[in-house]
Amino acid sequence: MILCIDPSSNPAQNLAREDEIFEEVEKGTLPEVVRLWTDGECLVKGRVRNARYGWYDERLAEKMGIHVFERSTGGGVVYHDLGNLNWSFFLKTSGAFMSPKAAFGLAAQNVVGALRRLGVSANFAPPNRIEVQGRKVSGMAARATVCTLLVHGTLLLRSDLDKLNALCSPASGSPPVANLSEWVPEIDAERIAAMLADELRSTGRFVESAEQLGEPSE
Repeated sequence: MILCIDPSSNPAQNLAREDEIFEEVEKGTLPEVVRLWTDGECLVKGRVRNARYGWYDERLAEKMGIHVFERSTGGGVVYHDLGNLNWSFFLKTSGAFMSPKAAFGLAAQNVVGALRRLGVSANFAPPNRIEVQGRKVSGMAARATVCTLLVHGTLLLRSDLDKLNALCSPASGSPPVANLSEWVPEIDAERIAAMLADELRSTGRFVESAEQLGEPSE
């Protein structure tokens, strides 16, 4: 397994890289990958609008000049800025059917474990959230083929929650959001990466660090 922190903050490049890594893992030209990455300010929406998921204030986004990008996974709309760390797990699967809850839980348990190593009492909240003391710090989306699974999510470190709440309409029943800096003021991507590597190694996975996997798309 490779763990990398991607230095790009270009949303179009980062989303294209998600698809490229998925294809490379599926073809076997890359092993399993855990990727950490950060976007400049934008909104990222799922492929199809669904009443079960949250959406966003389209007029406000246009007024604020916030660009909207589309990802290859489902779900609603999320706000990205440099205070939000994105994480992605590209995993090989056996081909057997995996329920969405199981897929989200498989990836989330590693992120939860890393946060607990930082002293944060995080927990997985089905179907696709990570919460701390009843507040949402991460949401997830996924896609899968017969042999490859991608689960990616947000991790609110010190995001602009005023803008997030103004722009995004949460799904029904979703709890209020919170930044992890509320519990760990010095939290950053490097500390998350170190704790995530420790957590993965504790499960028996060999983790190789890489700053970046190849060159980002133009």
